[in-house]
Amino acid sequence: MKVMPYIAEQLSRLRQEITELKQMNVRYSEHGEHTEVEQTARELRTNRLLEIKQELAKMLDRPDDPAVWWQKSRKPFHAA
Repeated sequence: MKVMPYIAEQLSRLRQEITELKQMNVRYSEHGEHTEVEQTARELRTNRLLEIKQELAKMLDRPDDPAVWWQKSRKPFHAA
């Protein structure tokens, strides 16, 4: 099945990204005062963690037919 390698790769990538975001948040929390840029960066990290959570939820709610899910997940991204 072609879908499983993609899922494993995607999960691995997300796991790594979560780890990196958490590490950055730990470093952020170790400092007392934060600049506006640091606060904005933390908000962006928080938003990204929420996006990852939604992405994982979508992976759980995939259609019964793996071919349909595979096609949906592989659509090219178009920048706005």
